[in-house]
Amino acid sequence: MKRKLQTLFTLCLICALSLSAQDWQLKQARIMTPWAEQVDPNNPLPEYPRPQMVRDSWMNLNGLWDFTKVSQMAYSPSQSFGQKILVPFPMESAISGIKDTNHEENKGKIFLYRRTFDLPSEMNGKNILLHFGAVDWKCQIYVNGKQVGEHKGGFDPFYFEITSALDKTKKEQEVQVFVQDYQEYGGYPHGKQKINEKVIWYTPVTGIWQTVWIEAVSDIHIDKLVMNPDIDNKKINIKIVSAKIGASTKANVKIFDGEKLVASKTGVNANENIDIQIPNQKLWSPESPFLYDVKVELADNGRKVDAVDSYFGMRKISMGMQNGYPCMMLNNEYSFHYGFLDQGFWPDGIYTAPTDEALKFDLIKSKEFGMNMSRKHIKVEPARWYYHCDKLGILVWQDIPNPGFGKDGNILGEDMNIRDNFHDEMVRIMESLHNYPSIVLWTVYNESWGQPDDKTSQKGVDIARKQDPTRLISIASGWNDSEYGDIKDTHWYPEPNMLPNKVNKRVSVCGEYGGITLIVDNHRWIGGSNMKYTQVYSPEELKDRFIQYVNMIKDLQGSGLCAAVYTQLTDVEDEENGVMTYDRRVVKVNDAQLKQIRSAIENVYKTNSFITPVMKISQTYDANNEWKYLMADEPLNSDNWKDISFADSSWKTGKAGFGQGVNKDYLINTKWETPYIYLRKNITFDKVSANDLSKLKLHIFHDEDCDIYINGILAASVTGYVNRYVYLDINKEALASIKPGKLNLVAVKCKQTSGGQFIDLGFSIKD
Repeated sequence: MKRKLQTLFTLCLICALSLSAQDWQLKQARIMTPWAEQVDPNNPLPEYPRPQMVRDSWMNLNGLWDFTKVSQMAYSPSQSFGQKILVPFPMESAISGIKDTNHEENKGKIFLYRRTFDLPSEMNGKNILLHFGAVDWKCQIYVNGKQVGEHKGGFDPFYFEITSALDKTKKEQEVQVFVQDYQEYGGYPHGKQKINEKVIWYTPVTGIWQTVWIEAVSDIHIDKLVMNPDIDNKKINIKIVSAKIGASTKANVKIFDGEKLVASKTGVNANENIDIQIPNQKLWSPESPFLYDVKVELADNGRKVDAVDSYFGMRKISMGMQNGYPCMMLNNEYSFHYGFLDQGFWPDGIYTAPTDEALKFDLIKSKEFGMNMSRKHIKVEPARWYYHCDKLGILVWQDIPNPGFGKDGNILGEDMNIRDNFHDEMVRIMESLHNYPSIVLWTVYNESWGQPDDKTSQKGVDIARKQDPTRLISIASGWNDSEYGDIKDTHWYPEPNMLPNKVNKRVSVCGEYGGITLIVDNHRWIGGSNMKYTQVYSPEELKDRFIQYVNMIKDLQGSGLCAAVYTQLTDVEDEENGVMTYDRRVVKVNDAQLKQIRSAIENVYKTNSFITPVMKISQTYDANNEWKYLMADEPLNSDNWKDISFADSSWKTGKAGFGQGVNKDYLINTKWETPYIYLRKNITFDKVSANDLSKLKLHIFHDEDCDIYINGILAASVTGYVNRYVYLDINKEALASIKPGKLNLVAVKCKQTSGGQFIDLGFSIKD
């Protein structure tokens, strides 16, 4: 599809703005990206803002606007303005030219934007739509003094028809936008913005932060397209949504592979779902992100009334089974998702990337590291970010921004309940992003931020599922989980981990891990931050630690892990655990080190069948986890407890794991409170061939010191404790004693001194 360039009348707009550009000056944030100096105040972010539905006749209203603080949302023709702000950069940002960071004072205050524009002659006689990519949070819009609409919500695009408010007697039209934002105290979705920004909370955003633009349409026009690929039946379903479509309105749909027409339907009823077969379909994937172009035309009584260009990807996301565990399937094949946690913050633009090139840069770097996925963390990006993901082949896990605290269950100054407002904005966000093939998963809640009780959380999943049954739904990324939705998500720092997936009906993922801090002087937001999970002191150490964690991810695949999210892509304010600095000027590893990281990550994608459980750990849904056990206050006087000939008939029989005081998500079937515990179990190892014997590993969680024997021979001895399951090598002598298909005795002693205590183990064949 040919991407339409901005029409010539925009040049007139640029010339007019150049006279006022002198009133704006780029402010300096603590650090700045290399793109800040490239921002043209006469023409910021000039790209077409809605790649999924492109029209020829449009005009960008980004640029310099008048700006002031006011006492109420009431239009006044005599209102004075003392400042200029560069739209669409939020007023707290350096690029806006305002850089107002009096967050506490500005909470709940009302700010006013104003600008004028000349309606191009090409738009005369058309219906004019005024679009906003996003405004945080509440806004009222006036055109020539007439209120044309109000919107509440900081992350979803919206528009108003302003035709009746235009003054045909004047060349110059006026737009005023009132905005109000209570930040996290408003109760509505706000993401990681916080008035007292520090540690994992960042600078808040107020007002317009995405592109403002107008377009001209006929009275009968397309409001939106809803496209659903069906790869199993090799077809695309396209629904045209329009308030003005009638029985006389027909649609023509043409689908292209580059310049080649591959499928079409003409003269069909525009108000019906349109199914079009795709011959020799090409599938979309990270490895091959192929996109079909589509042109949709409307004709009423034979007269063309509207035309839009769009695109789609033929792809399917679903759940399946792999090696006995639920997994994610892309296009009906097993798919491991590996990506960065991506906050989408910028030191000089905060929520708004300085340029489209900057927006794309982060995604290109993610691909260079070998990542095939991005977890967009409790923020919604401009449409062009998702377009770049579609083009580059990046799977997107889209978080719904979390709600704030509110007051007495309601949004300050508003009638809408916090929970209803959250669900309402969630649906609008999902609706606006529906057509992007890169998005494969919706996350309703992050950790416990704004998350209600289980029943209400599950209601959120049901609402999301009804809105979009074509994608996977996660009830919560980390922490407060309930057996609902498609995803079992573990957050664990710094090493990756997965908590037990006891029912084994959801996909296990590690939604956050890592957070390796490497400080790069002269590229820090502040000095002296204490926000650290783990720290290294050189790029080589960072590379080694990163690969160490990647190899742990590969180990976890053997227990059913299907995805991992590394924290994080860039440093963000106090957090200095990105693989790039916050200003994007430094990648913290060199090219050779990056190549090694990429190679390790790509090895994870190849297979997850390199680990075969021989005796499953107790946390696995179908584990055979009964042991003979003896709990003791003192160590046994004799060592014959570990021998095959020892009579253990007086010992009790219990199910692993044994312990107390560990993470509540770990399954403790038998409480163990004494300083010592002894375990015995007969195993046949009937799944182990002679060739596989050398690959046999212990899979163990020990807290604390532990000795493991096989047929009376010491197999492994460990001291201290771990906070997760790990694999241990087995001594050669103990391996040699194993007789596959016959009874072999496994005996264990575990000693506890302080803190929590836990013991559980299994065996796996691991390449």
